[in-house]
Amino acid sequence: MTVSTNQPAVETTEPSEAPHARPRNPRRARAWLGSVAFCAIVAVGWTFRGPWFTANLAVVDPGRVIRAAQPGQALGSWIESYRLRSVLNLRGGGPRDWWYANEVAETKKHGVALYDFPMNASRRPTRRELLTLIDLLQHAEYPLLIHCKSGADRTGLATALYRMVARGEAPDQAENAFSIEFGHVALLGPEHLHEPLHEYSAWLKQHRLDHTAARFREWVKNDYESPDPRVDPPPLAPGPRARHDRAQD
Repeated sequence: MTVSTNQPAVETTEPSEAPHARPRNPRRARAWLGSVAFCAIVAVGWTFRGPWFTANLAVVDPGRVIRAAQPGQALGSWIESYRLRSVLNLRGGGPRDWWYANEVAETKKHGVALYDFPMNASRRPTRRELLTLIDLLQHAEYPLLIHCKSGADRTGLATALYRMVARGEAPDQAENAFSIEFGHVALLGPEHLHEPLHEYSAWLKQHRLDHTAARFREWVKNDYESPDPRVDPPPLAPGPRARHDRAQD
């Protein structure tokens, strides 16, 4: 008798190969990245169209106030187009700065009052500065141009003060004068320009009072936290300053 040595066949399976990842299309990836980059550029350009393309020129109050960055050679045409009677320069400057010399010459040529009041864009405004601007905005001859270097920070503060003093807007509403649309970013210094509005708004709420221009001026003089004395500053006279420091860029 023979014994079969054949063993039952054992079926073995080879591990199946993982499916290959579909190769990426480099052209498609580049096209997608290009589209994203293009959309980002368009979005940034649209957001900052004022500072980059129009000298931040904007109407604050039709027939009364416009705001802008440094006017440069455009000042003469702006004076004629908007029939300006006053210009408020918050940047400073001096005769050695071509743009300042041009501003002095153009305002003199057209019989426009130039108010020269340099401010710092990255520190808390003083009591004197706020009172000087409040008084000027109540007595200046209009239409008025407000400008600094970029038209974003100091111009934003003066515009907010105008809206509170001349138009009776509450501080929370007037604060819209600070806007990314004009290139204002409340970081690394310019955020201090918001402090008078925030503190006055809190004071009104604490005392359950409504805003008025007279009440705001009184608060600035008597309650605003500032190291300078609680006195009325002299009115800001038109014309170039007698002493010229470096521009507050």
